[in-house]
Amino acid sequence: MVRVRIAPSPTGFAHVGTAYTAMFNYAFARKNKGRFIIRIEDTDVKRHVKEAEKAIYGGLSWLGIDWDEGPDKSGKYGPYRQSEKLGIYKDIAYALIKKGMAYKEGRAIRFKNPGKRVSWNDLIKGKISFSGGQITDFVILKSDGYPTYNFAAAVDDLAMKITHVIRGEEHVSNTPRQIAIYRALEEKPPEFAHNPTLRNKKRQKLSKRRDPVDLGLYKEKGFLPEALVNYLCLLGWSHPDEKEIFDLKEFVKLFSLDRVRKAGPIFDMTKLEWMNGEYIRAADNEELVSKIYAFYNEKYSKEKIGEIVPLIKDRIKTLGEFDSLAGFFFKSSEVDKSMFGKDSKKHLKQAFDVLEKIGKWEKKEIDDSLLNLIKKEKFHTGKFFMDLRIAITGSKVTPPINDSLIILGKEETIKRLKKTVD
Repeated sequence: MVRVRIAPSPTGFAHVGTAYTAMFNYAFARKNKGRFIIRIEDTDVKRHVKEAEKAIYGGLSWLGIDWDEGPDKSGKYGPYRQSEKLGIYKDIAYALIKKGMAYKEGRAIRFKNPGKRVSWNDLIKGKISFSGGQITDFVILKSDGYPTYNFAAAVDDLAMKITHVIRGEEHVSNTPRQIAIYRALEEKPPEFAHNPTLRNKKRQKLSKRRDPVDLGLYKEKGFLPEALVNYLCLLGWSHPDEKEIFDLKEFVKLFSLDRVRKAGPIFDMTKLEWMNGEYIRAADNEELVSKIYAFYNEKYSKEKIGEIVPLIKDRIKTLGEFDSLAGFFFKSSEVDKSMFGKDSKKHLKQAFDVLEKIGKWEKKEIDDSLLNLIKKEKFHTGKFFMDLRIAITGSKVTPPINDSLIILGKEETIKRLKKTVD
């Protein structure tokens, strides 16, 4: 049976790179009717963050990625936290000493370089080979009793019967050390596949110090999880029909390692925003209303959101933009008068007089009244409506202004206009 894993370190938040790698492993496991496992590599005590493990589970669950075994689930190949296996690593390290394949150096234990070439057929990158001289003696057990990454990864993958290690290409240089450990333990190594690492626009590996890599940030900004999943899949894998929009179920159905891209993909926020907008437009209005309502913690009434959604659906890119595009419906803001054009006083005074006289507050009445005014006074149409937009909303970028006046109602519209003409 296919068994794959991701092994994040709980050193902060849920990283978008973890989600990216998780999706390859998840798809490979589901496609092959195998098992997908989460293992927590928490041996870096100094960098351990208490809430990080919970954030990892929460981030993956938000994206719709489930797993079969892990610290939070049952499984017969645990423990699934490295900190709970220190005795196991110690026993194996001392067994290697007895075999003459490791030695003590102070309180630490170092693996003895076998001096043999290590090669493997990478399922993404093809044949990779390291000469024996490139694998120097390396520490496997530190003086504090904690294992090093390469030793723990090999021991754990063996204990958990991992069949395929699918991970980022930055681990290529770790692989020969892990294969050397497998050889020393007289065990067959799993198959390896190293997917390209996500990069920013400067082609640098994504870094939490300079790039938006926290999954939580995307949730907070109002990205839809299905859009983020689609985008991450598209970054590292090419759809056989060259489609750009597809869901996780389709990704799993069509996934194969030979379609994983070889070059490091560029994480482009503009493209992600476009894709998120596509998902928003594809949602039916009732569904979108529910998403906005939940995103803002029920701050706005569903009924009012329902009136607004048809006006903003074609221009909103994230749920978090609802406030900037539609916040004026719920609360008037101070108007920056420097935004007005030179004829604003004339525009707004006349608009006030015309709108106040309208008896039936309907779209046609508002359209006809304002267009007749523009024609009669020979106003510039664009400049007139921009001044009206600013006076009512406090912004230059809003939904169609006349439609917005319908939702605001006559009383609130006149009240806001009166502030600017007094």
